[in-house]
Amino acid sequence: MDIPKTLFATLVKQGRMEMHLTQESLAEKLGISAAYLGDLERHKGGPSLELFCKTMQTLNISADDYVYPNQNKNNSTYDQILRLLNQCNDYQLQVILATTVALLNSDTSDVDTTNDTKQNLLNPDN
Repeated sequence: MDIPKTLFATLVKQGRMEMHLTQESLAEKLGISAAYLGDLERHKGGPSLELFCKTMQTLNISADDYVYPNQNKNNSTYDQILRLLNQCNDYQLQVILATTVALLNSDTSDVDTTNDTKQNLLNPDN
């Protein structure tokens, strides 16, 4: 079995389901037939580069999920961050970049990483 076709099929089906789209509605958004989309989801054939890009953009899937399939595979925080980044404007992205660089350059050896602390950081109103 061709791994890239299998991975693409899995990403498309998962993305479609997460967005609560039928094959018909996604196919319409992509400008292809529902039968062709069904074939892609069943690992029968592969998309053109243009269709690959359009599909990934439509489903808000990072191409990194395809190129680096095992990186942060089961990390829901990573997934949430990636999805939120797509909603940021340039200024917000610059703030996030600066914050990330500062965090990576800081000494975090004495930081409390318990779930309670993480929840407080993510939901400060609690």
